[in-house]
Amino acid sequence: MKRTNGFTLIELIVVIAVISILSSIVFFNIGQASKKSRDGDRQGDLRTLQAAIELYKQKYGRYPDGCNGPSNWSGQVGTSYACNRNNTIYTQFIGTGQYIFGHQDTNDWDRDGNSTEIFSFTPEFIPALPTDKKLNGDTSGYVYTTDQDGTVYKLMAKRTVESEAVTIAHPFKSCDVTDSSTGICDNTSSFNGWGGNPPNECQPTNVAQFQKSYAVWGGFPKEPNGNIPQHAEEKLENIVCKP
Repeated sequence: MKRTNGFTLIELIVVIAVISILSSIVFFNIGQASKKSRDGDRQGDLRTLQAAIELYKQKYGRYPDGCNGPSNWSGQVGTSYACNRNNTIYTQFIGTGQYIFGHQDTNDWDRDGNSTEIFSFTPEFIPALPTDKKLNGDTSGYVYTTDQDGTVYKLMAKRTVESEAVTIAHPFKSCDVTDSSTGICDNTSSFNGWGGNPPNECQPTNVAQFQKSYAVWGGFPKEPNGNIPQHAEEKLENIVCKP
């Protein structure tokens, strides 16, 4: 019998199945590469910001403030951490994306003769603040906080890590170890020579958040006169272990 040209139905089904499998593998690999690329960008952004923050400290003797004030998270537009403080210091930054703005000095006179001068973080130390390209809800993205005197800071890519589960061994882990060495700022009977439980910020952190967040931090608590405050380790953990 003479065979007609073309594919049989079974052959077409097999070809389509093979193409589908190959396509899914290609799309998966592309997706994984995109996730790793974005995570690489997050790590790079944190290091770039950290360098700029340290340069600010070298010039002004303190770290810049976040737009929502000390001990509060300040973050990018489109999240619940965006600038929202209703006072004359912070309102000018609402909607601008400047979640790290600098600091005010009440002991200095500005060029207009005002007794309070505001020093800006951008564009002198970094042209513009980076933003996380793929958020994971309102409580995610790049966030920043510092203590009252600007002596300690923490910077996070919060809940947006895509390509890996962050562990305590990771260079960008979002909390440091306490006495039990779990690496999730847990509750312990004592830590680093200070008796009693850690502050509230160091109670058990949500494990899912820990595994999906990057962070960097720096500094050590000091009083305005340069003295180390009482329970300095506790004050440090207030920032380093802030969830």
